This record gives sequence, structure tokens and C-alpha cells, in this order.
Amino acid sequence: MTSASRLGSHMEPPNPAAAWPWPAVPHGADLARARQLYPAPAAGWLDLSTGLNPRPWPVAGELDRVAASVWRDLPDIEADVAQRFERYYGAPALPVPGSQAAIQALPRIWRRLYGTARCHVLAPGYGEHAARWSLEGHTVVACDSQALGQGEPDVIVLARPNNPTGEWFEADTLQALARCCRLLVVDETFLDADVHASVAALREPRVVVLRSLGKFFGLAGLRVGAVLACAPWLDALRAELGPWSVNGPGLHLAAAALADEDWQRDTRDWLAQQAQRLTALLAARGLVSHGTSLFRTVATPAARGLHEGLARRGIWTRLFWLDTPQPFRAVRFGLPANDAGLQRLAQALADVLDKDCESR
Repeated sequence: MTSASRLGSHMEPPNPAAAWPWPAVPHGADLARARQLYPAPAAGWLDLSTGLNPRPWPVAGELDRVAASVWRDLPDIEADVAQRFERYYGAPALPVPGSQAAIQALPRIWRRLYGTARCHVLAPGYGEHAARWSLEGHTVVACDSQALGQGEPDVIVLARPNNPTGEWFEADTLQALARCCRLLVVDETFLDADVHASVAALREPRVVVLRSLGKFFGLAGLRVGAVLACAPWLDALRAELGPWSVNGPGLHLAAAALADEDWQRDTRDWLAQQAQRLTALLAARGLVSHGTSLFRTVATPAARGLHEGLARRGIWTRLFWLDTPQPFRAVRFGLPANDAGLQRLAQALADVLDKDCESR
């Protein structure tokens, strides 16, 4: 046995989980957790825990038009695909394997180029932003919208509209925030459901915009998104993510979805109507909600009881129980896909808010 072999035989194998500096961020669509915590509902689970379109763009009809070469060859972003992305988003766009890939890459790029940053992150918000900047050693400060930019941070991260609050930032506010920092990251992954211009149209070199086909298009499993930014940031992201980061069939299907203007128009109309019905249903039970055309959020001190009561009746929602920068207790409701889902939710809310309260 060599000396190296003898040394290796006495060394403990690495345990990455024990050394990992940040716990996993909870997300919606975790039905496995619901199944662990609650008995299986007789009618099956009604999953309202995400803000995804419950009527996604119809992939099946397009699959037959994906050429065999798209499955076989390494995926290049061809000119017609690039043009469809840029036409839809109205700005130079880099396809990425989901906006999550860019959320993870941007803190790495900044650390490599500029060292550690002081980063303001809008809270409450999508938890991955704060987690990923923290994992790369940056100093993260959770801020409400009024505190963003105070004290000249290096980086500001916010969402437009925000998830889960639905809070909106006008273009002039974003321009002012961009002047307060060296990089403004704007998460617009929920923007598509409503007709609003992207902040990328400002062509501000300090702004990087994240988009996704997972929310409005309902294609979260496709893992395709886009980053809108000036050429230096797109080049840096392209280098960080490496070659062939988005699969060929994903690029083909994403380009087809982005070009389907009839489906987009009809879907925005349906989502708006369904969101209005969900808002009215919640209001009828005395629950005031805020959000977008893809989700409604009810902020209430009784959030945990509401979430758990619905779970016992087979309806899985997203619970928010946050303490920074100030207490935020809320339940987020995704859109039911049909009348049956709305009726089931209405009955469950009646049971939770009436019968559960009577039993206390």
C-alpha cells in the first residue's frame, strides 16, 4: 500500500450537507411534503401552491414539428429562435435554463469580477435571490420598498410584480433605484400575465432583467427563461453558464410559444377573469387579497391556521411566515384551473373559517 493510499484510508469522506451554509429555500409545488404531513384526500390534492398558469401553452401540438436533428444535435441558438425571443421581449435576450440559472450565476459573476457586494433584496420576495447572494459571501440586507437603495448598496434585487405581494414598481422608480447602485436586478418572471412594458426597454446598462416561460406560459418543466441586459452582462452570463446550457427542444418549443400571439391574448383574458373570480371568492369569506393575474395573496395573522385547515381538506397552498424586514404572515393561492376547483376551494374555505372557528 502506498503512503497516499494509507493516508486516504484514514480520512473521513466529505459531507457537503453538513458544511452547506444555507438551508434549502421552501417553494410551492412541494406536494410530497403535503403527502407526508396530511392524510390523502379522497378527492385527490388540489394544488394551489404555485403561481403557475394552470392552463399551459399546448406543447403537444408542437412536439410533432420538432425535427429529429433538434433532438440529436448540440443546441445552437439559431437566428430565427433569437429573433423570436428578441421580438417578444423587446430587447436583446439571452435564453437561459430557467431564470433560476441566472439567479445563481449573477452573484458568482459579481464576486469573481468585483469581490463581495452589499446587496439590498426586496422582502418579502422570492427567497432564492437572498439565498444565492448570501451563499456567494455577499452581505444581504432584506428591505421593504421604501428602504431599497438607502445607503448606496452595490446591488439591488427586486421583483416586478413582486411575488408574493404583487407590489409594482414604475419605470421612473426603477431608474432612480438604478442610480443608487452599480447593478439593479429586476425579476419580471410574473410580468407576462399582464400587458406591461419590460424595464429592459429603458436600455439602462446597470439593469439586468430576468424572465421565465414557467409562469404565464405554464412551462416550468421546460426550464427555459431569458435574461435581458446590455451586451457585457449577456456575454458574462453566456460565459458563466457555458455552452449548450438550454436544450434544443426547449429552445424550439419556447420560440413557438413566444410567437403564438393568439394564445397569449386569449390566455391573458382568461387569467384576468379567473383571478377576478378567485378574488371575489376570497372576499366573500372576508379575506382581502393582493397579487397578480396568476396568484392572490391573503396577509393575515391567522395564516398558519388557514393554510393547515385547507391542507386537511386536500387543498395545498403556499404559507409565508417571515420575520424580516418585518413580520409577514400570509397564504398565497394559485388559480384553480376550472369551476370545479373554485367550488371546492369555496367549500373548504367555508369549512375552515366557520366550522374550525366554532370548534375552538
